[in-house]
Amino acid sequence: MKTTIVKTGINGEGIGYIDHTPVFVPGALVNETVEITIVEKAQRFMRAKLDRVLTKSAARVTPACAIQAKCGGCALMIARYEDQLIAKQALLRQSLIKYAQVNPRLIKDIRPSDDQFGYRNQCKLPCAMADGKLTTGMYIPNSNYFQAVEYCPIHEPGLEEMRRKILAVLNEFSLTAYDYHQKKGIRSIVLRGFDGAYQACLVSGLDDIPQECINMLMAIDGLKSLWQSIHTVKKTPDMFGAKMIHLAGTRHLHITLDDLTLQCSPRSFFQLNTKQARELYRTIASLVPMKNRLLVEAYSGIGAISLYVRDRAEEIIGIESVKDAVVNANANARSHHAENVSFLCADAADKLIYLSKQRSIDTLIVDPPRTGLDEPMLYAICKSKIKNVLYVSCNPATLGKNLSVLTDYYEIEQIIPFDMFPNTPLIESVTVLRYKGSKKQKRNIDGAYRTYHSQLSNHRLKRSSSKITK
Repeated sequence: MKTTIVKTGINGEGIGYIDHTPVFVPGALVNETVEITIVEKAQRFMRAKLDRVLTKSAARVTPACAIQAKCGGCALMIARYEDQLIAKQALLRQSLIKYAQVNPRLIKDIRPSDDQFGYRNQCKLPCAMADGKLTTGMYIPNSNYFQAVEYCPIHEPGLEEMRRKILAVLNEFSLTAYDYHQKKGIRSIVLRGFDGAYQACLVSGLDDIPQECINMLMAIDGLKSLWQSIHTVKKTPDMFGAKMIHLAGTRHLHITLDDLTLQCSPRSFFQLNTKQARELYRTIASLVPMKNRLLVEAYSGIGAISLYVRDRAEEIIGIESVKDAVVNANANARSHHAENVSFLCADAADKLIYLSKQRSIDTLIVDPPRTGLDEPMLYAICKSKIKNVLYVSCNPATLGKNLSVLTDYYEIEQIIPFDMFPNTPLIESVTVLRYKGSKKQKRNIDGAYRTYHSQLSNHRLKRSSSKITK
């Protein structure tokens, strides 16, 4: 079959139409005529394999990675960078119009990344055996096929060098990939690095890493922190296991951004593009109104955003569910003598409801995961009547769906997109919202209220059962 690609999909694939039905074609670009083979037919769409490009786009380039087509992580690496930005701007615009009928004039021009390659400061790579040796790689999307990754051009060069040296040491000690039956072996390697200093975490089964192996790893120039995470749960989206063991070196890694020096633990979240993170945080700080009595940051991670805006509020409270990140965040606040900033380990929706009942919140900053804000959090925001909300999003689709609810109560002032992840279809953005009230509610959020209390009750029940079991 033949089709002409008319737009880019949320995963970076090309979208054409056959008999008015959308066809998703990975590896195809807008304005290309392609020859395809249909591999999946659903009621409202089809998926296809690209066989041949008949009419090539002027945007097409040779990808900088030999396995780009197999890996699936950098779907837009086949396009010139300026055309990647155009595609991402269009993706954001399409999602926000589709789900929330957002006025496209409110969406600012996307802010490009200084670095298109070598920008990623962290990698989380699964392990497997290849030719009798332990190696790292990726699973091809929608499959169980492991693709070894010899070199990744979007990783910071020092990160790649560290990965190769760590693998060499692990292979010297004949360590093998994880075996689900024996519950032993290396499951994945997680690396993070800032300014030539690196932290490694070996996610493994019930293994004791030999002390000599630990010593050789710590002899690698630049490796400052070494951890092990025991992870034997078979089917889970979690990268780390419940048990974390500090093997050697410092417990934390430090990153310097402007006047801040922040500590990170292996499980703590931090933006993957350090330079763009700095620009993102500067922009957020400029958008926060001055003289807030109380500012709350939900999903606060290691506290970077809260500390960037510490001079714009009398008191700042960060809410984060990952305990390690909360420990980091409070240590970061103390090290910068930010006595007006504190962080709590709690469910975001639960704590926001509690705080809003006790006090008036002037500004809320939310930076949720790709799944966006869940119903309890949307309920908490809408009922709290917070004057100003800054929504930091990494997923246009979930942002659009969330805004369709929030705009019953809030007016969108502007949306600023950032290219945090060059060569991928991912888009970061900051949406500025101001409370307008709602004389006539367009949606009944009582369902969200019931969902919120049901989820909270189930969470408390599980927590009580866990304590009794222990």
